[in-house]
Amino acid sequence: MTPGELREEVWNFLARHDLALHPTPPHGHHPNFKGARRAAELLLKTPEFQRARVVLSGMDAVLKPLREAALRAGKALLLPHPDRPGVFLRLEGLDPRRLKRVREAYRYGEAVALEKAPIDLVLIGAVAVDEEGGWLGKGYGFPQSWLKVEAPFATLAHPVMVYPRLPVEPERRVQLLATPHRLLRF
Repeated sequence: MTPGELREEVWNFLARHDLALHPTPPHGHHPNFKGARRAAELLLKTPEFQRARVVLSGMDAVLKPLREAALRAGKALLLPHPDRPGVFLRLEGLDPRRLKRVREAYRYGEAVALEKAPIDLVLIGAVAVDEEGGWLGKGYGFPQSWLKVEAPFATLAHPVMVYPRLPVEPERRVQLLATPHRLLRF
């Protein structure tokens, strides 16, 4: 099996069984899924999220509850610029209701050099993960393969996206995985 075939397997299953939420179909995305808010609630209770002052997050719909909670809690939120790869925007003190669409972050954020930002937690979407911390993304976009951050990586996944062990080489490792029913640490 190739990484592309595994992505297709997950996306097709989510679509076929009506488990994907907007944007649909899930193909080409880090899927938003039924139960994602419950999974986010588990992640929000972790010491890693509670202690974090600066959170780097992907722009995927599945991560929206986490981004909003970070802003409500007064954390600084770093987002990849929607149109400029390698550029990151820092949002701080922003009412999350003002950010109707995450692509509008450039209106409120200030461009920052990632290496100068003391990041405490990284939130990323996933297509497939395993019970050993292996992670497979959508194959392009954030998080870029070159992204090296000395902070824990956390993701959300529907149980059907979680494998005992990925049948392909993981693209990276995560330290926290939340599903609607459990939290795994690696």
